[in-house]
Amino acid sequence: KFKPKLSFRLDNRFSFTATTPSKIIAFKIGAEFNEKFKVGGGYNLLNSTLSKPVYFKENGVDTVLTSNLKMSYMSYFIEYVFFRNKRWEFSIPLQLGIGNTHYEYRFGEFKFRNNWSIIVNYEASVSGQYKIIKWVGIGAGFGYQLMLKDNPAIKENFNTPIYVVKIKIFMGDIYRSVFPKKKK
Repeated sequence: KFKPKLSFRLDNRFSFTATTPSKIIAFKIGAEFNEKFKVGGGYNLLNSTLSKPVYFKENGVDTVLTSNLKMSYMSYFIEYVFFRNKRWEFSIPLQLGIGNTHYEYRFGEFKFRNNWSIIVNYEASVSGQYKIIKWVGIGAGFGYQLMLKDNPAIKENFNTPIYVVKIKIFMGDIYRSVFPKKKK
């Protein structure tokens, strides 16, 4: 019954891969209905310092290179806002992702991938935000990431708690302040 509004977001979620702190960077686009229900998709990328050595021989010489853990996936999300007033908003975001994990290293001008495999993950969390001024807010959230299909060749554990700390810029409010609707 409600006309959807287009929404964009760039978000970061923090977690642990094995015992190493990591961050998932996501760009999402979707639609928002009546400021209560959001649905859409996005691209997510793991930003982690986790690495392992790769050993091989080149011209009879033992060579050791560092390979870095990589994870990227497309996601589909829904979010239900269960409380909202002038300053506060609390919601339940759910996300299902399909992508891959692998180790990646460079040798000369070439990039190589080891242990590449498809993954499927699910995230559920609770999130809140406080609108400081009309255009800016702060927020936090926590939840859990669960691997529904994991990469058997990678031993790191991706089943982990996630937490979110955010600064939110309300682009729609900025736009409406700069370009107000003309009264008839």
